[in-house]
Amino acid sequence: MKPKKILPDGIAVYGGLALLLLLGVAAFVFRTDFSVWERRFLAETPANYSVTDWTLQTDLETYLSDQIPFRRALVNTHALLETATGRAVQLDAWPQMDGEGNLRFIEKPVSATSEAVQKHMDALESLAGDLPHRFLTPPTTGSLLRYQMTGVRSALYDGDAELYKTVLRNENTVQVLADFAVTPNAELYFRTDHHWNLTGAWTAYQCYCEAAGLTPVEKTQFAWVTGDSAPRFYGTTYSRSGLPFAKADALEYAEPLFPVTLRVLDGGTEYDHLIFPEEADTYDGYAVFLKGNHGLIEIENPAALERTLFVCKDSFANCVLPFLAANYSRIVAADARYLSGTLNDALKEAGQVDEVLFVYSLDSLATDTAILRKTK
Repeated sequence: MKPKKILPDGIAVYGGLALLLLLGVAAFVFRTDFSVWERRFLAETPANYSVTDWTLQTDLETYLSDQIPFRRALVNTHALLETATGRAVQLDAWPQMDGEGNLRFIEKPVSATSEAVQKHMDALESLAGDLPHRFLTPPTTGSLLRYQMTGVRSALYDGDAELYKTVLRNENTVQVLADFAVTPNAELYFRTDHHWNLTGAWTAYQCYCEAAGLTPVEKTQFAWVTGDSAPRFYGTTYSRSGLPFAKADALEYAEPLFPVTLRVLDGGTEYDHLIFPEEADTYDGYAVFLKGNHGLIEIENPAALERTLFVCKDSFANCVLPFLAANYSRIVAADARYLSGTLNDALKEAGQVDEVLFVYSLDSLATDTAILRKTK
């Protein structure tokens, strides 16, 4: 019997090294600045060459991890293997089937304590002072879906429910849990994104009006783009999961039919509308609402009740503000993450204010350090 021909060890080793070298060179030659499918900027070329620490090695590893050729295929394969072997909780965002058999992508449980939530709420209430104020915060998608999960994962989201109890204990919290819990399949949220969708925003708006003693306007006050006429949308939660498959969301929106003015106070731009359909084709489709996030904006509706609402917000407020604009002649909204000054300065700049509203996701309310920094 003739012996089998075996590839010499030297050829295999040197061939493997050559392949790694080519991939490394390609990572520098064909580098990109932004990953559209991940919605984030990629690592820049390492520039710190200090020999007294290990920053160059760390930066190089991060760079190669971001710029390696065929990275998307590698990430997709890894995510599929983690999911197939029951380790999806190792991913940055988790896939979860709802009761209707729809695949959703949900955020990890909020990593915070009830004390942190309370501390942030106290700081915001101190900012409002004697002004009438309310909190508008939805439960997390994971906490609503936890009864449809396996025991281990469900227990993790029980923590979100406990954190939310801290929010509900505040007498100034707008009660939305009952309205959101009646849709256990989380149809008030996007399937691929952590934000509430247009239906969720409209539901929250109606709950707010009830709490504030306002009359919700009729849907006929808006031009609704819904269903098959709405553009398709993949959110950031799906992007972070690394999985290659998902059904796109319908990016539904409603443009006010009453006259409005939107001023980006920290950007010097002005618009006569609150919805920007052209943004649906960009990497951040959610920017159709208010053209994305800004530090400080002002919305005016001269036909509305002569009252000013000051809003401290994260991005959850973006699709609610067009509805609130129907009830207030003036809204000034500040996002501490992008605000150059403090929230106290923004409140003073707003002038005469009648009410204050805090619109935050549970995660932001619990973990956003900008809240404390910008309310000092």
